[in-house]
Amino acid sequence: MNKMNILNHLTIPSPLTQVKTSWSIAAGIELWLKRDDLIHPIISGNKWRKLSGIFEDYNREDYNGIITFGGAYSNHLVATAASCAIMELPCIGMIRGEEPKEWNPVLKLCKLYGMKLQFISREEYKRTNRQEGIKDNRLYIPEGGASKLGMVGCADILNEIDLTNVSKIFVACGTGTTIAGMATYLEKSENNHTKLYGIQVLKGERYIANDIKKQYDITSVHIYDEFHGGGYAKTNEELISFIKEFTRETGVLLDPIYTGKLMLAIKKLVERKEISGERIVAIHTGGLTGWFGKVSDL
Repeated sequence: MNKMNILNHLTIPSPLTQVKTSWSIAAGIELWLKRDDLIHPIISGNKWRKLSGIFEDYNREDYNGIITFGGAYSNHLVATAASCAIMELPCIGMIRGEEPKEWNPVLKLCKLYGMKLQFISREEYKRTNRQEGIKDNRLYIPEGGASKLGMVGCADILNEIDLTNVSKIFVACGTGTTIAGMATYLEKSENNHTKLYGIQVLKGERYIANDIKKQYDITSVHIYDEFHGGGYAKTNEELISFIKEFTRETGVLLDPIYTGKLMLAIKKLVERKEISGERIVAIHTGGLTGWFGKVSDL
């Protein structure tokens, strides 16, 4: 099967939908969501965007399998597993840390899609994770698809949006790859009025800002690093309550790792009067399998 036949299984371009909340209406904001979560139930959001850039650079004939990396709850792993099942490619997932006595739903789903899982020490993981490109007739993809090719795939997000009257775009940031790709698109376009903002979902002052400057030479975006809610994959009562309220008001489900923090940050920026009376777009980057380890929080 040709690798790009996978597009027959995906909703591309993804919808752009206006949502209304009590706080966006009160501030006179037009709030739009780029619904990349609707690309595919499993291969959704920026996980597909990054994989698309990687797959596009290699012909199916170049390799006969995929090896990629991730933690035990990695959205990237399960998206890769599903993609490989469609493309009829064998794949291996290198999992950080010891094999758990009981596999979680993400690992079980990876196995269901046919991915072979290998659990390796954190030391070996750190040493091998950054491999990318073709080796031993296998395509190596770094953790989360974080690479320059992954960045290229993320540029398509903004290519699908008419930005004429959009003043601000917001996206959650875990590795910085997605926002770097989006920034590259804006820099190459004639658009000089739409500003791009990232919401960092893990602890570390200027962590993402410094990383995208070092890795991709991107300095044209602003990263908010104060809305991580305690750190990566950390949740609290405020975040969970907000997600429940947002879901009731809009019918759109957010995840607790990325998009929940993204939208809560936007609400707080509205309350701080940093956003008012304008049209903004938030990128829903999918990741809803993030609930698999958080259901008890509900």
